[in-house]
Amino acid sequence: MTIQRTNPLHLPWSQWLAPKLNAPELLARAARRGALQHARIFLSSSTDPYTPEERRRGITRRCLEVMREHPPEALVVQTRSPLVLRDAALLAQIENAGVSFSVTTDCERVRRLLEPDSPRITRRIETLARLRGAGVRTQAAVAPLLPCEPRRLAGLLDPVVERIVVDDFFRGDGAGGRRSAGALALLREAGFADWAQPGYAAEAVAVFRGLLGEERVVESQAGFNDVGWLRGA
Repeated sequence: MTIQRTNPLHLPWSQWLAPKLNAPELLARAARRGALQHARIFLSSSTDPYTPEERRRGITRRCLEVMREHPPEALVVQTRSPLVLRDAALLAQIENAGVSFSVTTDCERVRRLLEPDSPRITRRIETLARLRGAGVRTQAAVAPLLPCEPRRLAGLLDPVVERIVVDDFFRGDGAGGRRSAGALALLREAGFADWAQPGYAAEAVAVFRGLLGEERVVESQAGFNDVGWLRGA
């Protein structure tokens, strides 16, 4: 990965990073003005807040320290990195905060196909368990839902999360699946054609709801926008 100050147009997505070095200072300035009091913060929608560079720079941690002193109305940290465990104690001190952790399948073959650089499934479940043990509210982001055995995946998630939010390639990319064309082609080539059709998530969602309960399974953007789980509501 290349570290850049600006977007290098010659590099593909995910091959560059532009760290906002003054983010903690800007956040602290806004907090002193009272701007966080009624803010709902999703950290973050485009770049994982726990990239490997975070280990060295600590930008996310310093932002969390600001929010511990000036709690927003709601804070959801979205990641798939076990590095979040470094900040578990800090997150537990922030009112109305929780971690949404990506667990998209229970199948290692599928993970290696579509998320080859991401943590193993067992590591993700372990991370969720440790977060919950530290007093942090947890959500599993099954987004996008990848080929899986729904009953097994539900069983893995049941003891370690408050709830799950499910999205698919066709609703989640905001373009009816056009932005996910490459991933959908990989699925078809690998023999998962049924998981590359519109509406493919419905059967799995029904299984999840049957095993976990209706209230613990939400879908798509509306599910991500609902922050009631942070308050136990």
